[in-house]
Amino acid sequence: MLRVGPRARVAIAACWIVGQAGLVLSAPFRPDHIFGFCMFPEASTMEIHLARELAGRREPAPRGKWHARDAAGQVTAFSWDDRVRDPVLAALDTRIFASYGLDAQLARLQRALDDVADHTPEDAETERLVANVTVWKNGREPNSLSLFSHWRRGR
Repeated sequence: MLRVGPRARVAIAACWIVGQAGLVLSAPFRPDHIFGFCMFPEASTMEIHLARELAGRREPAPRGKWHARDAAGQVTAFSWDDRVRDPVLAALDTRIFASYGLDAQLARLQRALDDVADHTPEDAETERLVANVTVWKNGREPNSLSLFSHWRRGR
């Protein structure tokens, strides 16, 4: 057990309080607002439609499945849910509840797009992935937006 004097205890307690205050005060600047207080949770929904960008055109990937040629010309099947295990992000082409709010889910979707783009090296055709998202924030009118993965390596 670590034995410290009274001054060290006060310093440790002060550091802990400052750290906790920093987490609470910085909550609005994080997409998931973790460590922030929210009396009433957001009641938003979203619908994600996945597509791939190929030589300047977009090709839909219904239910997150597509076929593409590899570098040797062989056709291979790919699936979004091979990499994405999150139940909200894996539910494509259907309206779902945006757990933890839209900002958090859109940030997670962006990371998922980049992750799938990085982990499908056999797909030699897809330049980047596109998520066309319709969002209903707290029951308001729908808004549409598109998120893009980074350009795939080697492109």
